[in-house]
Amino acid sequence: MKLVFLGTASCFPTASRGVSCTALQLDDGQVWIFDCGEGSQIQIQKSCIKPGKISKIFITHLHGDHLFGLPGLLCSMGAGLEPEKAKETVVEIYGPKGLRKFVHTTLGLSRSGLAFKIVIFELVPRSDMYPPDWGQLGVEHELPSAEKLPVEVGHTNIETSDSSWKLFSDGQYSVSAAALKHRIPSFGFVISESSSPGPLDSKKLAEKGVKPGPIYGQLKKGESVKLESGEILNPLDYLGPDIPGRKVAILGDTCDSSEMIPISEDLDVLVHEATNENSLKETCVANGHSTPDMAAQVAVDCNARSLLLFHVSQRYKPVDLTLSEEKSEETTGDANILETEAKEYLKNSGRPDIDVVVAYDFYEFVIMKKK
Repeated sequence: MKLVFLGTASCFPTASRGVSCTALQLDDGQVWIFDCGEGSQIQIQKSCIKPGKISKIFITHLHGDHLFGLPGLLCSMGAGLEPEKAKETVVEIYGPKGLRKFVHTTLGLSRSGLAFKIVIFELVPRSDMYPPDWGQLGVEHELPSAEKLPVEVGHTNIETSDSSWKLFSDGQYSVSAAALKHRIPSFGFVISESSSPGPLDSKKLAEKGVKPGPIYGQLKKGESVKLESGEILNPLDYLGPDIPGRKVAILGDTCDSSEMIPISEDLDVLVHEATNENSLKETCVANGHSTPDMAAQVAVDCNARSLLLFHVSQRYKPVDLTLSEEKSEETTGDANILETEAKEYLKNSGRPDIDVVVAYDFYEFVIMKKK
């Protein structure tokens, strides 16, 4: 499993950073995309990610720097698919209420056909997630039924249940979401891998006269096996404790991530925004964003092993360019200050063991299986 950061800037893309887009590459090569800001399809082309492997797309909220790249990516994703395979391909898209209307309007007005089918799952925000002036713009977020595009083969509204949104579970992975505090409804996603059977005690089996072969595989799958002698082998007698699956949380824009904590315990990786340094906290929070100290506290609360910071203001030069000549009038420092502040907070909180990285575009983070 691997995270690939395709865009790590806040607000708008620059010459050195794309806006929010993160890929999670699973062990089988399947790719899930989290947010899709303007230019994401170009970033993907420059990375190790293959567009044809994208099977699910998750949008945290409907601000443009997390969404404007979605129509273009959908149009280009089918380019590498064989026509017959494309006909059978269904891409799942998850995001807040209004996402369906955005997808259908942009694809419909531009007369953009897709080579594959789509299913859209809309997370219905609670009423308290909307700002007081939400209705003043007069924009309807529900798509009229007459405007449905032929490429859509399914649509589901997902309501909150026990303070979270249950998106799906397929036996190998499950994904849930929780509310974040921002200027508009925003969500964080938690990806949980199912546990796998523990190691097989081959020595114990050998003592039974059982040689390596199909029986080993059956026991590993948790199946009981009847030997020729009539004896039944219970897999629980020959398997070690289950190996916990990996757990990753990828959050959208937020100035309060407290609702993520109940569904984010014992994370392998927390991907959290840190738009500005701690000295700018007042302005940062007023805009619905977080500082390194705020992100670090969430990592402590979730008992995360690693904290990856992203959604970095343009005032900070990317970590991978701090030694280059690049400079702009807006740049007042480099992103290393965000890492330094988060590490200092964790040290003072008694958790210096939590790894901290400020992600930059095309940074890759491998999440190893537990042993």
